[in-house]
Amino acid sequence: MAATEVILLQRVEHLGQMGDVVKVRPGYARNFLLPQGKAIRANEANRSRFDRERAQL
Repeated sequence: MAATEVILLQRVEHLGQMGDVVKVRPGYARNFLLPQGKAIRANEANRSRFDRERAQL
């Protein structure tokens, strides 16, 4: 099963810090990280948007 890349929007225990791009199982992303707003999919549009927002901080 292929892994899904996500960008963490907040610290997730045993996974990473805010801004980290991590590979997780698709079910974990779909059922936990994405619905709870803890991560967004790591596609090109989201990566560039996150980089712009990080630059403003």
